[in-house]
Amino acid sequence: MTSSLTPKQFYVVIPCYNCEEYIGECLESLQKQTFGDWIALVADDCSTDNTAEVVRSYMKDDDRIQLRVGDERGWLMGNTLNGLRSLDMAPSDVVAILDGDDWLLETCLEKVWAAHNSGYDFVYTDEEIDGQNHSIAGPLIASAPVRHQSWRFSQLRSFKRYLFDMLEDETFLDRDGNYFRAAGDLALYMPMAELVGPEKIHYIPELLYHYRVHESCNFKVMRDEQLRNNWDIRNRSALIRQTTHFDVVEQISDLEKTELQELGPAIRKQYPMPYTINVCHMIDPSEANTWRPYHNLWIDEGVYFSAGFIK
Repeated sequence: MTSSLTPKQFYVVIPCYNCEEYIGECLESLQKQTFGDWIALVADDCSTDNTAEVVRSYMKDDDRIQLRVGDERGWLMGNTLNGLRSLDMAPSDVVAILDGDDWLLETCLEKVWAAHNSGYDFVYTDEEIDGQNHSIAGPLIASAPVRHQSWRFSQLRSFKRYLFDMLEDETFLDRDGNYFRAAGDLALYMPMAELVGPEKIHYIPELLYHYRVHESCNFKVMRDEQLRNNWDIRNRSALIRQTTHFDVVEQISDLEKTELQELGPAIRKQYPMPYTINVCHMIDPSEANTWRPYHNLWIDEGVYFSAGFIK
């Protein structure tokens, strides 16, 4: 069954600053992936070391690797946004964020890509962390607001492009009006999770990402700022679930209001989870007022009831 949100390309954005020591291992972990149809953009945040030169040495033999060097420091959030915004992607294409000082296990992209192709729009894995033997990841708690549950979204994190495009720039600004320098992952992924809805989120409970701990990690050099931003982001208003992008759009007419209660479950049975369906109810414009209270509502898990007009 074909979805309009089936991805055609997998992009990996690699934000980095002064990663000369680590970027080679990062890129080599991409090259070793069992899934090889990817495009990687290294977003260099004006490094003062030889990060860009190392990346260019890999680009000579691998045209899947690209480099973008910023004009000025954007810090983690600004640099990541600049990288994402520079890519010409379709709304259903997948993008993952891989930090330039980390690396992937060999089957990571294959498993993430498979999940996106099965209908999920936000996919994340578990990770191994230097010096730790516990997990910081877990499946989303569907019954709890995203910002009011413990941190779920471990790396590698990936999403379909339309989710990023729906976020306003103010989403990424701290209380002083600057792009977040720390805790930017909360600013990016919590709003996405609210937009996409719980059934479109998939957690892969496998250690497929390696997080490197070193003295320049944000949680070591910007801990107070990280905690402040964490608090601010969690206390912002939640976003309403998006109703623009669906796997399937199905038109229906000649419907009685008494049939509406059974419509949602009947449509849900026709399509596999986690597909979302927009049931577009085609009516004459003269009927708009009588149907208005019933349109633009969710009528089952992943089934949305909207209105269209017969010309």
